[in-house]
Amino acid sequence: MSRQEYRPLTRQEKKRLRRFIILISVVVALLLLFFPGRSLLSYHRMQNELARLAERNQALEKRNQELAAEIERLKTDDAYLEEVARKKYGLLRDNEEVYDFSRRSKQKK
Repeated sequence: MSRQEYRPLTRQEKKRLRRFIILISVVVALLLLFFPGRSLLSYHRMQNELARLAERNQALEKRNQELAAEIERLKTDDAYLEEVARKKYGLLRDNEEVYDFSRRSKQKK
């Protein structure tokens, strides 16, 4: 078997090696920045989406608690139930009459 002896790189070879390393570094950096689905830009977008969804989740949790409180109030507070029935659904008690003065008809002269 022949054994190759080590010889130092020439100036030209060093220059080529540096260019090759720089080229590979640039390609890797570009892949890290712009590779679809796995880039830093995608990561940043996903972080923003996660923050937005967490914010929305908090708002929905708050709304859910408000609705649960209202359901409980409707189950236990008869006066509130009556108020809601009257305002929202226009219900009346027995022997009650409603007079609506908001729609006045014009009288002909």
